[in-house]
Amino acid sequence: MKIKVVQPEKGEVVSTEIIATSIVAIAAAVRRMRSGRLNDTALVLLVHHACPSSGRMRGRPGIAEVRAVLAGLDALERTYLKKPPSRA
Repeated sequence: MKIKVVQPEKGEVVSTEIIATSIVAIAAAVRRMRSGRLNDTALVLLVHHACPSSGRMRGRPGIAEVRAVLAGLDALERTYLKKPPSRA
């Protein structure tokens, strides 16, 4: 699945539907990544080593922070979106 990423102009409002679609896509991608062949430890280490050092933090984020971000991404859909109404 190819997703087109568009940067809104300054002051432009992004519709709720676009934000909701993006959240669903991010949550689905994280679920696919976590259900893949890599176990959680390997995934966390790969993300940790891929993070660049920033001057402010004096190094890469810690393993606990990487785990927290992955957990947060995994929970995006549950946290921010309502379930669509069921059709009866």
